[in-house]
Amino acid sequence: FAAAAGVSALQLDACPADRCGSPTAANACPLAPVLGASESGGSPEKLFVANESPRPARLLRVDETGAEQEHALLPPAGRLTLNTAQGVVWRARSLQAATGGLAASPTEGKLLMEHKVSPIRIEGCECPLRKAPACNRPPFRGYRTSWDPVVFENSSPHALELTWLDTDCEEALEIGASTVLPPFASVRFIATYGHTFRAHALGRSEGAPGALLRQHTIGDLLIPDCEEAAQAKAQGTGAVKEAEALVQVNAEASYAASTELLAANNALRLRLEVVRSSLRTAKNATHTAAIVASSSVIYSYSYSFFLFLFFTAFNKSTDSTHTNHNKKRVMHNKS
Repeated sequence: FAAAAGVSALQLDACPADRCGSPTAANACPLAPVLGASESGGSPEKLFVANESPRPARLLRVDETGAEQEHALLPPAGRLTLNTAQGVVWRARSLQAATGGLAASPTEGKLLMEHKVSPIRIEGCECPLRKAPACNRPPFRGYRTSWDPVVFENSSPHALELTWLDTDCEEALEIGASTVLPPFASVRFIATYGHTFRAHALGRSEGAPGALLRQHTIGDLLIPDCEEAAQAKAQGTGAVKEAEALVQVNAEASYAASTELLAANNALRLRLEVVRSSLRTAKNATHTAAIVASSSVIYSYSYSFFLFLFFTAFNKSTDSTHTNHNKKRVMHNKS
């Protein structure tokens, strides 16, 4: 990764919300442990645990053999600070067994939370950029009045710089002789509970930070009310199924109504077709009758006219015959 390439050279996916400083909603309780045994030899660290559930919770430490050792009982809203180390696994269990009723032993309670003390990993993903100018002060050297160590591990292939969010500006953290944390390197600071740190890809321009890769605040590890979250999820699933069933019923009712309407429409069309056919038949019959009547009238007029011509011609012929006969009689008498 070249520092001169700037932010434009990075093509990163979006980070999960919890890596960008946003709280995440409680999920359903884990079904079974997955982290295994603790690892020994890690650097010392503090862990702040808070019980957000409305029921007491047992806090147990997992040893290097995988066995759970009860450490403390946290009441609702209870909080505890643990002196622990990197690589140690902690679990929180309910006083109730997973199958219901009181657990016969601390290790048989329903699992509420599981956590392994690990470095704050910075991976190759990008958070929404929150603008904060550089403080323009000498690099922060990590001194604090309380002993709250934090370890950052750069798991990305990008060189980056770490800053401390000081109210409205970001102060660079000194890493050795510079402020740059190389790829796949780690660094440990002594900080204070409540402090917020940011990891930026290199590429500052006019005091503006590069792409935001991680934001982390030293705070509490929460024991969530995952049982209530599971119930809400189940209720939500039931509501979704009920809504889906209602949609299905409405769809079937709409289909039945549309089918009935279509059948009625087809029947009406058939009736209209019958009426149209009857009207066409009646119209044709009327037209035929009119033609026949007209033909009869024409025939009657033609026949009368023919008789008129015939008798007219006959009378003329008769008159001509009588005239010639009379002329012959007159000539005969003269002779």
